[in-house]
Amino acid sequence: MADPVRKARLVRELEQEFVPDYDAQNMPSADKRAAYALEHIAFRMGRIEQTLGRIAAAIESALAKK
Repeated sequence: MADPVRKARLVRELEQEFVPDYDAQNMPSADKRAAYALEHIAFRMGRIEQTLGRIAAAIESALAKK
């Protein structure tokens, strides 16, 4: 994504989707908390995978130029 402002907005919106929507007074069941945690982990793992993909592409590009 070339536009940093658009990218930052998109990332912020995605991160907000994975913020638990409960407060300390009204805790959801353990299953629901586990589901929130898994969604958050999946989002973060996806971000790591994207970064690793870009790193691998950069390395391949550098090796191809040699």
